[in-house]
Parts: sequence; C-alpha cells; structure tokens
Amino acid sequence: MITILYIIDVELKSLENQQSLLELNPGEKQYSIIWFPKKSEMNMSRLIIFILAILTLVIYSCHDNPILPIPNPPYSYKLSGKVILQNQNENSNALIYIDNLNRGVSSDSSGNYTFIFNQGDSVYNGEFKIRYFLNDYDMDSAKIIRLKGKLKLDTLDVDSEGKIKTKELKQIVLIEGWTDKQVYKIGEKITFTARVTNISNRIIHVFIPSFFGPLGYVWLYTEIYPPNTLSPIDPVTLDFDDNLSPKGYYEGKVTYTIPNGYYDGSGFRTLLPDKYIVETDFFIEGRLLNQFQSTFNKYIMDEWYKIVRGPSPKEDGFPNKYKFPTITIIE
Repeated sequence: MITILYIIDVELKSLENQQSLLELNPGEKQYSIIWFPKKSEMNMSRLIIFILAILTLVIYSCHDNPILPIPNPPYSYKLSGKVILQNQNENSNALIYIDNLNRGVSSDSSGNYTFIFNQGDSVYNGEFKIRYFLNDYDMDSAKIIRLKGKLKLDTLDVDSEGKIKTKELKQIVLIEGWTDKQVYKIGEKITFTARVTNISNRIIHVFIPSFFGPLGYVWLYTEIYPPNTLSPIDPVTLDFDDNLSPKGYYEGKVTYTIPNGYYDGSGFRTLLPDKYIVETDFFIEGRLLNQFQSTFNKYIMDEWYKIVRGPSPKEDGFPNKYKFPTITIIE
C-alpha cells in the first residue's frame, strides 16, 4: 500500500514504519511526501505514481517562484551597427564618426562596423552624436550615452545588445569617369572624362574651381606612391558652378600627357610603371568639409587615409563611392 501525504506549513511528525521521507522546501512553503511501500508490494505502477507526485510539487513550486532570465548588464565596452548604401553591391568606406570623442571607423564590405571603448575613455561622459558620412551620400546620425567610458545599453538609439539599428544611406550624386584606353606609356596622351549626375529628388549645387581645365585637378592615384597631378595639354581656366536638377548632370573631358615624373616635398619623383586610379573632385554645396565642425574636418584630413577600409584608393581625401577608372602605365 502507498501513502502520499502533502503536509503544508506544518512541522513533520515522527511516523512509524516510515521507510522513505522526501522533504521539499520551494519558496516559503514546506511540502512533504511520505511513502510507505513494502518491498514486496513495490512495482512499476507505484513508482510512476510517486514520480508524478514529485513533478506536481515541482511545477507548483516553479509557478510560485518562477526562474527569471538573467538580465544583460546595463553597460558595455562595445558598440556595433550596420550601414547599407543605396545603389551599391558592397557597403564599405562609409565613415562612422563619434563627435567630441573624435573617433571614427569605416564600414566593411558587408556594411558592419564596431567601436571598442576602454578605460582610457572614462573621462568622456554624457550624450554623443554619431555621424554617418560619404561625400556622395546623404548624411545620417544616431545618439548614444556613455558613462565612465562605457556605453549605456537600451538607451536612445542603442538596444540592449549594444547595437544601433541599421542605417540606410541614400545616394545624392553619382560620380564616375572613364578613359579612352586602359594601357599607356610615358609621354602618351590620355583623355579622361568625368561626370557628376544628380540622382536625388532635389536640386544639388555643384562647382569645380578650375585651374587646369573643365575638370579641375586630376590625379593619378596608387596605394604606394604619392598622387601625381596631371597637366592638361590645352588648359582652360573656366570654373563650373551651377545647380543640377534631379537627373541633371555635368560632364567634362580633358586630354593630358602621361608625365615621366612629378615633384613633391622631397623633390622630383619618377613616375613608375604600375596601376593608377584616375580621379578628380566635384565639390557639392553643403558637403564641403569646411562647412562641418572643424574637428570633423581635421579628422578626415588627418586620419581617414589611415583607416582600414574596402576597395578605395588610399589617398582619397573624402569617404566616397566614386567610380573612377584604373589604368596601367608601362615602360
């Protein structure tokens, strides 16, 4: 014979012939199960009944005292997010910059970025603005709070995991260029065409301070050597300064001679055979760096080229997604 007693909120008494006593104390209540089977009478059905009784008590206990998930810590040393760039197959080269902290990172090809803070940042406290910048895209921003060097989670634009919601940046101008061929020798002529197209839904003011033709300064870029400025065969000192309506564009074409070298701060440098990107600058009103905070301007000028980033010439002055041609110079 099996006897199951539920003794609640009372002290246990001595019971004769007691062979097994299990006391459970979930929460503030005391539950007791007393089982008096005779070995000769014990079988599988009695064992099942006993197990079910225990399960009943466990479920009741969990109901009164549920197991709560451990909450995430309210602060973190890590901030992350993602940037999606309109009209691009990959999302590298967006500058993500924290005002006042004066720190920036570049998005990778998937658009991901990460900031890692440390104890040395503990002097920077309060609300901070994050800028998302490329010269040919609309800017966006986010806000965070940092206390004693750590990022405060689940506050402003930061979720409980230290992430900022994905930013989708809209392209405002398409800047592209092409050359008359891909391989050149020193002394040969090269014709470079560049175009800026307004792909936004508003008027964009674009200008070129032209001292070397209708495209202004044009450079040969490489990751290894300093940029080499090309001089047009027929220089024209004609500035371009106009408003571009939606879908409007400006296009310039200039012919140059591939030089045998160039001058920099250390003297004359021979132009070596290699691959070079042919590039120029279009100035977009409202996007000039000197119209932003001077600290932001200085950061891009001094630090941008040092940042590890995706496919982009190292000497790029601005974060951008320009589509300029690569040529090969041979001996």
